[in-house]
Amino acid sequence: MDLWRILRRDALRNIQPLMLLAVLAAALNLALLTSLNDALLALDDPEGLQRLLIVFLLSAFLWRIAQGWMMNAASKRMQAALAVLRVDLLRRAVAADLPDAMAVGSSRLAQVAGPELQLLAQAVPTLVISFQSVAAIVLCLLYLATLSGAAVLIVFGFLVTGGILIGRSVVRLELMSETIHEAEGALSERSEHILQTLRECKLNRRRAANALADATACAESLRKERHRFGAEYSHYFTISELTYYAALAGIIFLLPAVTNTDIATVILAGHAAAFIAYPVITIVASYPSYISAETAARSYLAVEAELKAAPLAVTQGRGTDDAFSTIALEGATFRHAGRDGTGSFTVGPVDMTVERGSVVFITGHNGAGKSTLIHMLLGLYPVQRGILSVDGVPVGPDGLTAHRDRFSVVFSDNHVTRQLYGAAALDDGFAEELLDLLEMSDKVAIDGRAFTTVDLSQGQKKRLALIAALLERKPVLVLDEWAADQSPYFRRKFYREIIPWLKARGITVIAVTHDDAYFDAADVQLQVDRGGIRRLVTTAPPAGIPAPDLLPASS
Repeated sequence: MDLWRILRRDALRNIQPLMLLAVLAAALNLALLTSLNDALLALDDPEGLQRLLIVFLLSAFLWRIAQGWMMNAASKRMQAALAVLRVDLLRRAVAADLPDAMAVGSSRLAQVAGPELQLLAQAVPTLVISFQSVAAIVLCLLYLATLSGAAVLIVFGFLVTGGILIGRSVVRLELMSETIHEAEGALSERSEHILQTLRECKLNRRRAANALADATACAESLRKERHRFGAEYSHYFTISELTYYAALAGIIFLLPAVTNTDIATVILAGHAAAFIAYPVITIVASYPSYISAETAARSYLAVEAELKAAPLAVTQGRGTDDAFSTIALEGATFRHAGRDGTGSFTVGPVDMTVERGSVVFITGHNGAGKSTLIHMLLGLYPVQRGILSVDGVPVGPDGLTAHRDRFSVVFSDNHVTRQLYGAAALDDGFAEELLDLLEMSDKVAIDGRAFTTVDLSQGQKKRLALIAALLERKPVLVLDEWAADQSPYFRRKFYREIIPWLKARGITVIAVTHDDAYFDAADVQLQVDRGGIRRLVTTAPPAGIPAPDLLPASS
């Protein structure tokens, strides 16, 4: 039971007080039953009825208090556990090897940490009430045994028989729930695709029709699965109710036939059996919630297993006082895993050295392995063969976190946030200097530790990303196709002004680029081709070819 594993681990540790409250509430339920049964025997005794009414009202009052305490305690524990689970999942994603985290996917992580974990919160109060209902059934059966041993055997026999039939239905419901979960995921994927490509769909009717047809087929499949689940649940609920009615009928019809029982005992036993109905129905009604929570718990644990990392705390980095002279890859190899588990693409063996303070351009055609090479150098992709070293000292698994902290990066698919989470001090004027250098002062300001806006063009967002990266004050800056979204004017400014500005401040620049007109801006050019690299000699642009007189552009 995956749900129980999570609850016992995170929400229901030291569960005894909660269970004692549930048993107390069940005992007060029994007090309500016995006071009513005793009242049936004292209808001709007004004083006795008054005393029993007081007992009934007091039991109802205490039951309400115990029930409230139990539900509040369960809700408080579950919400606290959910907060821990959500953050733990993010901590695991940060601590995991990047290929493992990317294999899980951001959308799946968001789904598990959001809506699916909320299903656990909705299920826990129901589960606690179900435990209380089980306790109430057990206590009612014990009370029934004091009235008639045969009566309890009859009721218990019908409950066991119904339980076997219900168990078979439960197995089918759980299998259907897994199918529904997969169908919902497929429909969500299609819906997300349509919403993210609305412009393309409006420009291509065939694309829109095909995408909508695919989504419609997924929705129809989900409808059929949910209909099957509803029909099976109706069967499950009907069996449960029939079990209760059969037990009550057994008291009324079988008990007098098999034992010499007076009418009063039959009535009291029948009333006790009827009192079992509410907890039985409560358990039955709660089962869909339990199934959804069990599926969500299984999905959460599966993501945990795929991330292969404990939820380690992330500490502050060491800053810019990390002295080093060279960073190198020596015979380094990384192989991407294919769908069948075998390698689909390999980069390496690679030998390269980056000297501190230099400008290194990494070039090559699309798909050659440039981004993979960068990830290896950053320590984001673990070197499967060879060595990643700093000043000749290999960087082992324990040193990867400190090694990564040397770099600030703007990836080609970077996501710009208003919050400057990784920035160092912002009160020395450096941020304003960067805004002026990147020509963003008239569009964005820094308020506290955040940009005032990120609602900008793609090229301007890239400039904000560069500002955010430089505010981290790291010794090495890595840029992956940074200039690709810039105007011709700003592209020239980047290579002719910004890169020299960075170099003058001792910042090591490693840039992936296709801009062959500006390769001369690098100290070292490394060309990647089919997973291997070769060092090229950088040359100045041909003489006699003047640079174009370009005016500033807005993006």
